[in-house]
Amino acid sequence: MDVSKMTVKEFVDEVASKSPAPGGGAVGAVVASLAAALSEMVANLTLGKKKYQEWEGEMERVIETMENIREELCDLARKDIEAFNKFMEVLKLPKETEEQKKIRAEKMQEALKEAIDVPYELARKVRDVIKNAEIVTEFGNKNAVSDALSSAELCRAAFEIAKANVMINLRSMKDEELKKYYLQEIDELEKQVYGSYSRIKEMIEKNGWL
Repeated sequence: MDVSKMTVKEFVDEVASKSPAPGGGAVGAVVASLAAALSEMVANLTLGKKKYQEWEGEMERVIETMENIREELCDLARKDIEAFNKFMEVLKLPKETEEQKKIRAEKMQEALKEAIDVPYELARKVRDVIKNAEIVTEFGNKNAVSDALSSAELCRAAFEIAKANVMINLRSMKDEELKKYYLQEIDELEKQVYGSYSRIKEMIEKNGWL
């Protein structure tokens, strides 16, 4: 299922259906892509404004970065759906003999890693988006500062979705070293995401931009 080729209504209707995919992970990727789009919009609204001429180069960089990340996030939504479907297929594997049980268990761990990798990558992308939201909040067009804040709020939601999807799948992972790695990575990403989020809120409140 290619989310990028669906209308908003088609995607929302599909999420609302009895099918468990697309679920939270795919929705989180779409939400993050909207956050990226909002930061990109603020940068676009800053270009060409004499007041912000000093930051033209930075805004152009934000636009290019967010455009690329939007594409990557739409692809992550597709990968999330595929990872879930792959895991469901593994659950259907036979488990009557010891050999079948062994093969099924190995395949489950492989599918679990993929189901963790996708939301983990989403969390990393969210970190990148909110860092750019911080830039457009500070240096971008202040007439669009509410959109910069909206980007940050969507990033916060998308990160929590990504984290939840990583954590729920980690419960079944047998590789303790790999589990420890993911937990440390998510913890570090959380600090970065919420660090940017706090600074954005502080800037807006301190300067009375909203």
